Amino acid sequence: MKLYYSGNSPYARRARVAVREAGLLNQVEEINLGDRADRMDVLLANGPGAKVPVLATADGVAIWESLIICKYLDEVSGGKLYPADRAERQTTLQLEAMGSVLMDALFVRSREKRRDPGEQSPGVIELEAERARRTYDALEAMGSRLDGRVDNGCFTIVAALGYADWRHPDDGWRDGRPKLLAAYDALMQRPSLADTAPVF
Repeated sequence: MKLYYSGNSPYARRARVAVREAGLLNQVEEINLGDRADRMDVLLANGPGAKVPVLATADGVAIWESLIICKYLDEVSGGKLYPADRAERQTTLQLEAMGSVLMDALFVRSREKRRDPGEQSPGVIELEAERARRTYDALEAMGSRLDGRVDNGCFTIVAALGYADWRHPDDGWRDGRPKLLAAYDALMQRPSLADTAPVF
């Protein structure tokens, strides 16, 4: 299999962490496509969305969207990314959804802020900033439910928070959120998350 990614994409990081946590690193070749202009041909050959990450399976099928890639890797690994217990699985899915909402809010705001000043929408920027703040607070409120968890929900949250550190350091998501910070710091000890952290 081949996983096409770009270095600091939180979506690509989620997939790269899943590869490692699923124990599939020896079966997946990771290919960093670099700048957008250089990667369009490869991405378009693997689907109309032209987004990273893209997983090319051993059967020649291209799967894009990081959530779907994670579900596929979970199946291939025999269920290493999501707990089998129904109640635990629901918690994992809830955490994964919260991480996804945060990731999307951060990404949309980042893209908006990189547009020419005359094309930026202050309303969109504030909408997504508020969405991110609510999500930081909701994760803090979950408190001990994050302690000791090792699943794709937590991996998604860490990927989103790492992206926040890179693109939105002024969010100060650590400030006044000791439980979230403790869970983040504990998870960052895992090689899968440490090895895929954004570089900036």
